[in-house]
Amino acid sequence: MVQAGSIQHVSLTGAGQAEVGGPQSPPRQLPLAIRDFTGRTEHVAALDALVPGDEAGAGAVVVSAVDGAAGMGKTTLAVHWAHRVQDRFPGGTLYVNLRGYGPGDPATPGEVLEGFLRALGVAPERIPVGVEAQAGLFRSLLAGRRVLIVLDNANSAGQVRPLLPGSPGCLVVVTSRDSLTGLVVTEGAARLTLDLLTEPEAVALVGGIVGAERAAAEPGAVRELVRYCGRLPLAVRIAAGYAAAPHTTVGEVVAELADERSRLEVLSRGGDERAAVESVFDWSYQRLDSTQALVFRRVGLHPGPEFCLEVAAAATGLDLPVVRRVLGGLVEAHLVEPVGRGRYRLHDLLRAYAAHRAALDDLPGQREALRERVWQWYAHHAKTAHQVLHPAHRDWYPALRLDTDTRPELDLGDPAQALAWLEAEQDNLVAAARDADRHGHLPLTLLLTTTTGWILFRMGRWEDRLDLHQRAVAAARRGGDRTTETSALLDLGQTQRAPGRWQDAHETLLAGLALARDLHHPALQAGALADLGWVCLDQGHYTQAREYLLEALPLAPGAQHGRLEGVIEGNLSEACAGLGDYRQALHHAERSLPLRRQAHDRQGEAIALHQLARAWHGLGEHPEAIALCEQALHIEGHHRSPDVTAGILDALGACLRDTGHRERALRCWREALDLYHQLGHHHADDLRDRLHALEATDPGLPRSH
Repeated sequence: MVQAGSIQHVSLTGAGQAEVGGPQSPPRQLPLAIRDFTGRTEHVAALDALVPGDEAGAGAVVVSAVDGAAGMGKTTLAVHWAHRVQDRFPGGTLYVNLRGYGPGDPATPGEVLEGFLRALGVAPERIPVGVEAQAGLFRSLLAGRRVLIVLDNANSAGQVRPLLPGSPGCLVVVTSRDSLTGLVVTEGAARLTLDLLTEPEAVALVGGIVGAERAAAEPGAVRELVRYCGRLPLAVRIAAGYAAAPHTTVGEVVAELADERSRLEVLSRGGDERAAVESVFDWSYQRLDSTQALVFRRVGLHPGPEFCLEVAAAATGLDLPVVRRVLGGLVEAHLVEPVGRGRYRLHDLLRAYAAHRAALDDLPGQREALRERVWQWYAHHAKTAHQVLHPAHRDWYPALRLDTDTRPELDLGDPAQALAWLEAEQDNLVAAARDADRHGHLPLTLLLTTTTGWILFRMGRWEDRLDLHQRAVAAARRGGDRTTETSALLDLGQTQRAPGRWQDAHETLLAGLALARDLHHPALQAGALADLGWVCLDQGHYTQAREYLLEALPLAPGAQHGRLEGVIEGNLSEACAGLGDYRQALHHAERSLPLRRQAHDRQGEAIALHQLARAWHGLGEHPEAIALCEQALHIEGHHRSPDVTAGILDALGACLRDTGHRERALRCWREALDLYHQLGHHHADDLRDRLHALEATDPGLPRSH
């Protein structure tokens, strides 16, 4: 049996909906402690000595770098010790596997900070864009709090530095195969290096797992088991766990190890801990029945950090009850770890080993067919969810025309269900898109990148969205599909626009416009011109925006079932309002609203109501503007992205200010400002100035903090 000590995700246990810094239970994210932890007495004492005293109000953050080779039990030690002392950290315990070594891409500081901020109560839509802003908010939230942070499996000091708090009272434990000299030199980290277990420690570990009575009955076999495992903690734990199974003796396990001469040779060298662990995994693998072995190999090829029961069934071709039973057996054997109802993950080394077994035991064609089934499963459901949430786009993107079919199929017919699934699977969707691209499957690469982009936009994951749309452009070019390339360029330009990369967006959209003109494709020309107008609106270039939008308007009728024409009319309303022509702004907004409704574009309906409100506000009709803003806010939240909600609140606050409802105006503006800050939106500076000006007019108003 094996112990999955290192995991492939950021634990998220915070409420996720609290106000920033608001009251909530402190997060306690540590993985399960090992019941039979043995030895490491000196290391535990060294860590104990680092815990800051209750009176510590000055000084620096305490950092401990626990280093050592793979399989030395760094994670086990760190988690065991952290469980012992976490009650001395009332502010909470944060844990993450940084994936510095092993399969998969290392965790980025932004990915980790997003998970930590959620655990600390920051709503997803309020997490700022960019590592620097996220790190600043993280340090702010930890100021004055005593928090224990375990950063497991780091690959460098650079991966760790953005994750360090700034205030005393916090303690950070970092584990890594790297010596992390940079942390020792520049952050004053205390270095703690793990080596192999001593023979007495390893023997005690076996006794703790199989039971003192059984160990005492076979002392020679226990020592032989320790010797064959080379005193490598993970290897000892695996072998002893197997010996603890019913109707199995330690001697029988030793005999099996002894029979595997090539494995024992690898295990005895001790030079490559990964290879040594694989040899023990191989021995465990041979004990599986054929169905268990098949499922284990299949889930080892899954591209994402965790997987659900249904995708495991799709990968294996087995019925759900069978897969559920088999995964239950693999969980019992500690080859697979459950992470929630119907969701699982593999330890990083086990995932690499499972993929290695697939390379040995399955034909190349079988592995490729498996990968395609997994991509197909994610692509099919992402397409379904996308069409449910965005019906106007159902025949806009060429990639969406790909026929897909998969079993088992989830019911995603309700918009709330579709959004929940996209949010839960966003990491796997990104991984599947990249995996399909790496293996050169152009149709599924394009479908996955297209359908995944929207949820990444909603979650503010700009770098991932940029990466996927860049892959889509490259894939379309490789396939010689100029229509899809044009569509992908427009998506890429929209993505560059969102965080304010206007020059990049402008160049990308001009390239898309040129392609659309070469193709004589009016709708794509309209889309490119509309997006160029949007970029100008963002920068306050209203005259140029109006010119682009007026050029786009006659090309748009019918595109996206009327939605695109509605977008252009609405943006013309924005441009006219920016130029002070509120009558014309009202005219365009009134044309936009029915087009958005005709296309069943609920978010677009909210935007059009906001644009109508802005025009009426400019004309001095404040009650009408307030009513329209409130109507927009009553549209279901899963139909409104955070930037749309912020814009409506901004407009509502302006109307309330002008009608004398200052306290309510302040509440709206503060909520909008929070959203703008979290999104890195360029409107934040302007709104902050207006908010401070309003506060200054009445000293009795509640102040911003």
